[in-house]
Amino acid sequence: MAHLEELKQGCIVKGILPNQQVTVVAVKWLGTIGIELTYKKADGTLGSELIYRASESSLEIVTAGLPWSFDGDGEMFRLASEAYRIQLA
Repeated sequence: MAHLEELKQGCIVKGILPNQQVTVVAVKWLGTIGIELTYKKADGTLGSELIYRASESSLEIVTAGLPWSFDGDGEMFRLASEAYRIQLA
């Protein structure tokens, strides 16, 4: 189950269309009760749906982003690599 607040640009969501996963392109809030969700299907076509709070139980976020990133601490990487280099010497 995913809350409407968790639907962000780039998320892959299951439950919008039957037997398909879609990628969120844009989210526009309609007060506090729902959103207008613009999505892209696997074949590249765009679509739009109105989703209300009652539909939250059928939504599931498959991936919130990339499974890897380059946002680690560079100094810690340098320290670890230098320690490994000294160990090999």
